[in-house]
Amino acid sequence: MMSVQYTNGDIFTTSALTPAQMNTLWQQLTCAVLGINPIDPSRVRINWQPQGQPFTPSPAGPNVCYIACTPLDVEYSKVRDMDRAQVDSSPQQIVKYTKGWRISWIFYGPDSEAQAQLVWSGMFQDYLNNQLDLSNLYLVTEFDTPQRVPEIINAQWWERADFSVTLYEQVTETLTTSAATSVEVKVYDNQLGQVADISA
Repeated sequence: MMSVQYTNGDIFTTSALTPAQMNTLWQQLTCAVLGINPIDPSRVRINWQPQGQPFTPSPAGPNVCYIACTPLDVEYSKVRDMDRAQVDSSPQQIVKYTKGWRISWIFYGPDSEAQAQLVWSGMFQDYLNNQLDLSNLYLVTEFDTPQRVPEIINAQWWERADFSVTLYEQVTETLTTSAATSVEVKVYDNQLGQVADISA
């Protein structure tokens, strides 16, 4: 949950996940469906190495998976559901909307296709979907099966498989404004002018 205070005292809070938070979540979930326990960041990576290829020591292994989580522009994200509330005498404006995400996996290693298939199958398991629900994330279950795409690196063929899914995040944003501390009411008559000045 991110929060910022504006110069006028209003406080804006959003539940939207950052790409870094999504990467960490999907690293944990991917390790779980691959049976990697504890989490091994050398096997399921969320950071790309800064220089060159190959991504694993040799075409013979070990198996390595890279994850990329990127925000996705979807039609639903343009629809806002607005509501108002009162919390501790402070008025709140509450906005809910849907944010799109694309989660992509790139698997390298001799078992890359089999590992991609394990992650694909994991998308249909209650365990994974229950974990997503805790973060207000909901999988779009129409996605392609993993694709085997061998890649030539340094004149050698490397086994590779790619897989991606789309999911939606329910985002709640709240703007809390400062409550009024006093009110002044002035009453005017068309002929007499100001007839009352009340402050409370």
